[in-house]
Amino acid sequence: MSYVDGSISRYLFYNEENSYSVIKIKIVDTDEIELTHYEPTIIVCGFFPKLDNFTNYRFHGSITHHNKYGMQYNATSFERIVDNTYMGLVDYLSSDLFKGIGKKTAERIVDKLGLSALDLIADDKHVLDDIPRINQDLRDSIYLQIVEHRDMEQTLVWLYSFDISPKMALKIYSVYGNSTIQTIKENPYVLMDEVEGIGFRRADEIGLKVGFAYDSYLRIQAVIYYLMNEFMNKYGDTYIEKDRLVEYTLKYLNNDQFEIDPELIVNRLSALIESGRIIQKDDVLSLAYLYRSEQFIAKKVLDFDDSIRWNQQDLYAYIDDFERLNDIQYTKAQKQAIITALTNQMVIITGGPGTGKTTVIKGIVDIFAMLNNQRKDSDLIALAAPTGKAAKRLSFATDLEAKTIHKLLEYDYEGHFNINEDNPLSQKLIIIDEVSMMDCLLAKRLFESVQGSAQIVLVGDANQLPSVGPGDVLHDLIRSDLFSVVKLDIIHRQAENSNIISLAYDILNQEIDRSIFDHYIDRDFIRVSDGLIADKILSEVKRLIHMGYDLWEDIQVLIPIYKGQVGIDRVNDLIQANFNANNKEFKVTYKDKTFFYNDKVMQLVNQPEDNVMNGDQGVVSGITENDELIVDFSGNFVKYNLKDLDNLTLAYAISIHKSQGSEYKCVILPMIRAYTIMLKRKLLYTAVTRAKEKLLLIGDFDVYKRGVLGQDQPRNTLLNVFLQEEINRKPDSELRIEDFL
Repeated sequence: MSYVDGSISRYLFYNEENSYSVIKIKIVDTDEIELTHYEPTIIVCGFFPKLDNFTNYRFHGSITHHNKYGMQYNATSFERIVDNTYMGLVDYLSSDLFKGIGKKTAERIVDKLGLSALDLIADDKHVLDDIPRINQDLRDSIYLQIVEHRDMEQTLVWLYSFDISPKMALKIYSVYGNSTIQTIKENPYVLMDEVEGIGFRRADEIGLKVGFAYDSYLRIQAVIYYLMNEFMNKYGDTYIEKDRLVEYTLKYLNNDQFEIDPELIVNRLSALIESGRIIQKDDVLSLAYLYRSEQFIAKKVLDFDDSIRWNQQDLYAYIDDFERLNDIQYTKAQKQAIITALTNQMVIITGGPGTGKTTVIKGIVDIFAMLNNQRKDSDLIALAAPTGKAAKRLSFATDLEAKTIHKLLEYDYEGHFNINEDNPLSQKLIIIDEVSMMDCLLAKRLFESVQGSAQIVLVGDANQLPSVGPGDVLHDLIRSDLFSVVKLDIIHRQAENSNIISLAYDILNQEIDRSIFDHYIDRDFIRVSDGLIADKILSEVKRLIHMGYDLWEDIQVLIPIYKGQVGIDRVNDLIQANFNANNKEFKVTYKDKTFFYNDKVMQLVNQPEDNVMNGDQGVVSGITENDELIVDFSGNFVKYNLKDLDNLTLAYAISIHKSQGSEYKCVILPMIRAYTIMLKRKLLYTAVTRAKEKLLLIGDFDVYKRGVLGQDQPRNTLLNVFLQEEINRKPDSELRIEDFL
């Protein structure tokens, strides 16, 4: 197979859907004798992502002669020629490795010294003397840094040329060191498993650019694994039928230019099963890490001891004392919840809004401290929840520090949980709130950190949406009928007058009547046609602000879909344009995103090195002259390079899933026909129960009605299968999944 080296002269055609490209390149080198008789340019055709200017590529393929367009080069693969690029050098010099150099100074250096800038500086630091704004101290610092980092220089510049942020490039380099380039050229898809924050799309972009064929074995395997992950995260399942996965993969890969043989998919799937990355159980498939997580949970929770730890009569006396001291009157069910929690190693307490779950937790915490003759502190009792906001509410209610589960388990910047099976939690009582949000991976991490004698209380609303990630742990444990479960179902006095809470229970009970249109001080249904809903959202936001509510802290728009006229993306843009317009001169634009000073934003991925996690909300508190964003996450200030902005999004409007674990004074919930497929009972119930003081439903009553009457699709999980296997102690071969699902 021949090759042609060159750089892009002009893009003639690019298909966004399948990446088919027609480009004119300037020939730098080739082994095709026929090309030497023509102009030093040629048309190259093939399937590859949008290529960069300022970069040389090697295309592999053959010359063809088109009847209409003449000589062309039909490329079957390509690779980026490892060389310094303009943008790569600028990103390298303006990265955190070089203190005092921003993007503009880096551009001045490269403009002045060219693509050999690093070599020139290493040979003679005085080449920097004539560059504006570089004094002697900065010159010496740049020189020392270049000399010190010569070994990693080529690697980082090469990574930057793939549009990878300096922060991510350093993360990759920390994993592979000086073998980074060789490793990625041999198999870029290892990045998916070994570097947090690199998904299939980014790995595939690199893979195609370094020359991997569209239908190469490694790429097909990566596609299968990626699609299986995507399926599990989209639907929350922990397994998929084999035939369905093959069909799903073919649909993704096949297009007008390529038709993949199904046997190739089956073959590569078998390789993934043989390698242990995918586990086959009967006729279904599970990702190994999900399979083992649910399997571990089943073994761990069945090992918990149900023996009584305290005399029940004594406990009733303690409860009476606690009620008297705190002016609280518990119901029979609440007292039973406290006693069950204190007399079992594991208990599940579930109930809807207004049923007093938090008051029960407070009683468990205080009485447990009394029983142990200790002060109520974090050495004795651990309190945690999946999100920071839920943890803050828990802390406020109990007067005891509560953490996110990740912080409790000491999740570090390298992505490791330092509290684990070998280094378990030391507390005697562990209480986890909002457990419906806990997926099977986080649940596995939590349970493996609980040492033998510790007691654990799981609290949550079983009627809420299950976790964003795969699994349905709370529901599966309750459904198994194997554990102590206390259901709180009496709405207490302080919640009885809440029309928001009464609506939530109407949704659960599928009750719909004309009172939905009645005006209440805390709730309204505003009927508006689809075409006017976006404008109505803006007018209601304005009205709430005039009433004294804060756009950043108090008001939240919840929407189930991202695209469309009333999707999350467009509503965010509209609110930004209408309510943060005064800050338009202070902005940063990257790809299709624009952030202004003071914008409300949300983190999209875990970023443990900066102590910020997926779903955390913050405010843009600064923009540097180098177009870096400073975001304030409740006192934690995080800096974002331009290429890190993929990790952020506006948060005036967010998905209902992302709102789990949070409460807002005002919730605006639009409803249009486009939501019908998504808006089912649990989603609607979860959205309504996020509102504390005001709930505004805006839109189509029929959409609301369909949501209330809609049936939620149960998740396909293996946890109950493993629980039954543990109980029956039968070999896997004697059990089939359909016996338990």
